[in-house]
Parts: sequence; structure tokens; C-alpha cells
Amino acid sequence: MIWRCAICCVFIALSLKLLLSHINRMHSRSPDIRFVCGIDGCSEDFRVYNSFYHHVKRRHSHHLLEGTEVNEHRPEGSQGQSQQVSMLLSDGLAYIAILVCVGVHFSRFYTHVECELLIKIKDMNEIVVGVQQYQSSLVDYFRTKMEEVLKRHSGTTTPQVSKDAMDIFDTFTDPFTNVATTFRQNSALRMQFGCVDADEIPIGRTLCRKKCGSKEFFIKDKLFYYVPLLKSLQQFLSHPMIWGMIGNGPQICREGFFHDLNDGDLLKSHPLFSENPNALQLILYTDEIEICNPLGSFASKNKLLMVYYTLGNINPKYRSKLASIRLLVIAKSEDIRQSGVDVILKRIKEDLDALYSGVRLQTADGEKKIYGAMVSLCGDTLAQHELAGFKEGVGFAFSKCRHCECSYEDMQSQFREDLFTKRTLEKHIRQCDEIEKANTDLLRSNLKTTYGINPLGARVDFPSFDVIQQTPQDVMHVILEGIAPMEIKCVLNHLIQSGEISLDSVNSGILGFSYSPLDVRDKPSTISLSTLMSNDGKLRQSSGQMLVLLRILPFVLERLEKNAYVQLIIKLIEIVQIVFAPVLSIATVCRLKQLIQDHLSDWKALFPDRSVTPKQHYMLHLPSQIKLLGPMVRHMCMRFESKHCLFKRWAGKINFKNVCKSLVRKNQIHESCQNISTSAHTLFSHEKDLGPMSEVNLHHVRSKLKDFLGFTEVRNAVSVKWLMMNGNKYIIDKSMVFVKVVNGNMPEFGLVRNIFVVDSTLYCLEFQPFYTVRFDAHFMAYEVEVPSLAEATEIVDAEKLVDFTSYYTASTNGKTYVLVKYHLGDVIKLHTT
Repeated sequence: MIWRCAICCVFIALSLKLLLSHINRMHSRSPDIRFVCGIDGCSEDFRVYNSFYHHVKRRHSHHLLEGTEVNEHRPEGSQGQSQQVSMLLSDGLAYIAILVCVGVHFSRFYTHVECELLIKIKDMNEIVVGVQQYQSSLVDYFRTKMEEVLKRHSGTTTPQVSKDAMDIFDTFTDPFTNVATTFRQNSALRMQFGCVDADEIPIGRTLCRKKCGSKEFFIKDKLFYYVPLLKSLQQFLSHPMIWGMIGNGPQICREGFFHDLNDGDLLKSHPLFSENPNALQLILYTDEIEICNPLGSFASKNKLLMVYYTLGNINPKYRSKLASIRLLVIAKSEDIRQSGVDVILKRIKEDLDALYSGVRLQTADGEKKIYGAMVSLCGDTLAQHELAGFKEGVGFAFSKCRHCECSYEDMQSQFREDLFTKRTLEKHIRQCDEIEKANTDLLRSNLKTTYGINPLGARVDFPSFDVIQQTPQDVMHVILEGIAPMEIKCVLNHLIQSGEISLDSVNSGILGFSYSPLDVRDKPSTISLSTLMSNDGKLRQSSGQMLVLLRILPFVLERLEKNAYVQLIIKLIEIVQIVFAPVLSIATVCRLKQLIQDHLSDWKALFPDRSVTPKQHYMLHLPSQIKLLGPMVRHMCMRFESKHCLFKRWAGKINFKNVCKSLVRKNQIHESCQNISTSAHTLFSHEKDLGPMSEVNLHHVRSKLKDFLGFTEVRNAVSVKWLMMNGNKYIIDKSMVFVKVVNGNMPEFGLVRNIFVVDSTLYCLEFQPFYTVRFDAHFMAYEVEVPSLAEATEIVDAEKLVDFTSYYTASTNGKTYVLVKYHLGDVIKLHTT
């Protein structure tokens, strides 16, 4: 009654139902899967799990209801040990076969899989003990059965064979013997996978009680944990796939377009990157996180300062994955506030100085001399000002911007960037020197307030780093968490108070909108009256919810299309679509500059009693930053903040005696486990995920591929319900794809009707073309005509789409619109020129 999966050579089930469930969950979505039934000698083969399952129910249903002999489900082509074991299916020798399989493959399973379980399971020791107990009972069961078999065949087996068979049970080794404790588990992982241990760096001392209520005290060091940058880079670059991607060098976009950091003016004129384009481009991000209940009594005690880094050399389609974001520093925020952030920056500076001059690191291609420098420092305004040496609370500074020397009065009336005096690094250093040389504390305090800066310390000593130009504004914090909720709130307040719309109709529009399958998870919350009437400028929506709300708001306010206040929001949506675009042309950047000027002028005209906030002023600098560092999405903080979720999840599984040490150890084990296999890396995992499969009309697929792609040789093909490719999910009969450009500047969209996987390598989308009527400036979406169901379909290679984003439609007043996430004009220009 034992069934084994020969695909993974690990899973063993006591019933056929469990084996089928395992194959469905673990193997059915593999594009190159092939089943040979093998039950009762059946030789039928299958490429789709559902077909195999129904075959078992039709032909071998009795095995689903009652016990069977030892069987094995094996895909065609299985060789090696599993093939030898399959020959031992007579009575007692089958038990020997299963024991050999368990003993050999269970150890291999620990090596490749358990390392991930160790950091995900709250108490791995309990799991290990449970597995050991089950394993012991299983061995005892096999021992008893073997004795019964040998007694029945005593006349045909020699004493030596019986002795050798029973010796298998005595020599069986427990694969968990050396990892029975947490310390041994962590030690084994660190040794096997080259874990980079964090340095404990003391920054002060404090007096603590030995026990709660005790009168005895001891001195305790205050520490922060720093993951050595050079060792972390060496571990990251030691993987062949990572090194292969970075070693290929930067991809420069066509002249006149901005696609990545390399297309910005900063890297083109940088002392290091202009001479060595393959040098590592470090992007640092810093933020504080609360790992406890923010409303609880321990909220402020366990607030942590996190510093992450990633590499701008990573292809943008992989850079948003959490595997590309690595931990650099973790510390208690309270300790850093007392000792100052300079203690962290000095340690980072040591590694940055060495990297800028060149260090020899062991990569996947042998020892290489690696160069690198910091490209940008990302974070919210508070974090960037703290690390760059500006006033953290801009409300108390005369100059409220780190890019220019604007005063509050000028901010209210001037909406052109060139009307403000720009800050420069040289002037910034000179102002810091004036503060340091001030004779009195009063003069020093006044200079800090006037210049809007704090003493500099080690902050500008990073090699070839400009704190003015390389601390870009973050569109998530500036727009999605600042400008957008405040302006929408003011506009809705005015419309409701003037009687042009009611709050109930707004909430009904939000609730009743037909959201796409991807937008449902970020569906905006309804707006309560108390939220609308509060003075905090917030709508109680997350950044993701604000993005969706901006996309649907023109449909909610459709009746007030020509209202000046609604047009203010429409213009803001246009700005958001441009700053979130992955490709921008110089012409679009110039248009963005004019749009921001007009938007701020309209804001002041419509709301003369409302002040222009610092975040609204920061928008004036976005066009200049795009020219310097490329599109804003390349250094946006949204994906960095997703990394926080990992540490918050781990925090619920550890004790808080030394929370920083516990978290950094878990993280380092997690990062080291990413290098388990040289042929795969977490960064490239799930590039292509498939939904449930089904069989297709092979003649139809061959005809379509020949007509549209020129393919004549097609051996096999399956259809899937959905396809996830590089973070974009295509769903049959729901997703729209941008397939080509028509009439010079108009996108043609198509509704996905089928998704085919051909010969396990080619991923094709069969779509029904929609005619694009125009771009609607009110809905900020493309109006399309829905074709009749009888119209012919076309097919396209999913990897050769004009734009890989999955789009969805919305309908109103008998018209259908394709909602866009960002400005497509420059995507079209880049494709057609």
C-alpha cells in the first residue's frame, strides 16, 4: 500500500489518492511534464494532469478505493536508482526498495528544501522530532513486514540473504541526527551555504538590571548590526546567473529616451561610470519599521532602522523582486537617535571607499577586480534628510527643500523650477562649514534654521556622491501618500459642500466599479465622513489603493467632466501616469514640467486659502531628476517597503531579547539559501508560472503558428488558463495585451482568448483584436470598439509584445475603455522609431 512519486524521488504515500494530490500540487504545472501511467503495467502516456487523473478514475478506479501492492508512477525516461527500484516489485523485496529510496533521497531532500523550511517554520525542532518519530515507526513497520515475508519464503531464500535483508534496518541512518537543535541547524546552513555573518558594532553603553525588580545592574553594549558590503556582494556575484547578467554590461536606450539609470546625465558624466560602465551601481534605501503592534505599549521600544541596498546593474524587470534587495544595516532606532546616524555612515563609507578604488572579489567567473559607487540614496523625506544632513522637520526650516533654497513665501507664488536658487554640493559644504565655525550656540541654531541643514559629519564623504543630486524625490511618498490624498480630499469636500455630488454616490462608485482581478487586492476603501472632514490631508488609503483610486476616479466623477475642480484631478492623474512610465522621451519630460506648473497654478487659483505644501513644491524638481537619473520608477521605494513584510513576519517567530541579532541571522540564512543551485536563483524563479492545463486542438494551434509566427514544426501544445510572466499575469477572456502600433501612434489591444505552451518553450497568446478609437483625455484611457465574437483571432509570442503589462477594460455609457497604468506615448515612439 505504498506509492512513490518517481518525478521527485522523495514523496511516498500510503494511498493512490495522496499520490495524485501530490502530483497535482507539485508537478502538474510544469510545462514539460509527461506522465506514463504505469499502474498495473498500463503504458498510456499523458502531458496534462487532468487527462491522467480521469484516466485513473476510468481504468484504475479500484486502486482509489482499496489497498494495492507497491506501485510507482514514473514519467517516461526515468533512469538510475528509481529504475532499478522499479524492478523489485515482488512481495518482500519491494520493502527493501522503498527503504533504499527513503534512506538515499530523504538526505538529498534536506539539503535542497529544508534550508528554506528552517527559516519559515516557527519551531523547526518540533517538526524534526515529529519526522524522526514517524520515520522510526515506519522503519519498525517495514522490519515487521520483512520478517513475515522472509518466513513465508524461508524455503527459497538462504540464511545469508535473510541476514543481509534485516541488516538494512540496523544500518539505516537518521538524516536529521546532525540537525536536532536550532544551533546545529543554523551552523549547518551557515557552513554549507557560505552565510555572511553580520558584524556587531558597538555605538554606546547602557545600564540594565540583571532581573526585573532586581537591585543589581550591569553594563550592556548598544550595538548595530552591519552586513559587510563587500562580502555580501561577493556572495551575490558568486552565482553564475547573477554574474552573467551583470557582466553583460548596461543596456543603453536610444538617444532621446530615458529607460534606466544609465540613460540619465548623472551616470554619463560620473567619474567612475563614464570610464567603467560595468561598475556596480549601488542604490541605498533606509527606513524605520515598527515590528510590534503600533498601538501597543511596546511600540516605540522595538522600532528598527533598516538599510537595504540593490544594484542598478540588475535588469529592471528583476530589480523589483525581493531577492534583489539585500540587507545592509539593522539597528534600534532609539540607539541611533542617541548616538547619531554618522556611526552607520562611517562604516558604510569604509566599504564604499574600497569598492570605488577596486577590490578583488571571488565571482562565478573566478577572481575579478570589482569597482562600484553609490548612485542614489532613496527613502522618504525624513530618512533622506536625516542621512543627507538636512533638517528632518522642514516646517522649522527657512529653506524647506533639499534641491533649492526656496522660502515659504516663494513656494506659494512661484511654480517654475528656474525661479529658485538651486543648491549645489560646493555651496552645501560651505554652509556646513559656517555652521561648524559658529562662535555661539544661538548663531549655530539660527544658521541651521536659515539654511535648512544640520552638521554634515561623514555624510558627503562617499566617493563621487552628491547629496543634492543623488537623493531623488520618491513618487510614492511625495504623490501617493502626500499630494494625491490631500488634493482629492479637498476637491471632494468642495463638490460635496457645493451640492454637486454626494459622499454616498462617491462611495457607491468606488464599491460598484468593476475592478480587474489584479486591482481587487488594492481595491480602495470607502471614504467616511470623519475622514473627509479631518484636517490631516489623508484619505486612509495605502499607496496601492491610491494608484487604483486615481485610475477609477474619472469614472466615479464622470457626471462632472467639465468641472474645474475635477479637471484639477484629471491633470494630476496625467502627471502620475507620466512619472510612473518606464520609458520617457525628452519631449515628454518637458511636457511634464509644464503640466506641473499649470497644475500648481490651478491649485492656488481654485483653493486660494490653502497653502502649497512642500511636497507639492517637490514636484517641480521631478523633470530634472528624470534627466539626471532616468524614470522615477527606477528608484521608487514601494518595492523596498515590501521587504519590511519579511522582517515583520519573522519577528512573530522570535524572542525579543536581542531582536536585531535574531532578525539579521534569519535574513543572512535566507539570502545564503538563494545560492543553493548554480542553475537557478530566487531572482529568476517564477519567471513563467502557469495555471491549470488542458488539451488543445493541435491542428488549430499549428495553423495559427504557421500563419502568424511562421512555425511549421510543432510536436505538442497545451492550453493554460493563465500565464504569469515576469510579474505580469495574463488571464483568458479577461486580460488585454498591447500587441502592436497602428496608424503611427495608436496602440492596438487584443483580448486574450487562449494561452498556449508549445513544445515547453514557446508561450503564445491567441487574442481577438480591438479597434482603438481614440485616447479619452477625461478618463485618461483608450476607447476601443468591442468586435463581434465571430471575428478571427490572431496569435503573438508573449515575449514579443510591445508592452508586457496586462491591461483590463471598463465600460460606461455603452463605451469600452482600456485603463492604462502609465503613459504609453513614449513606449509607442520607442517601438516605432
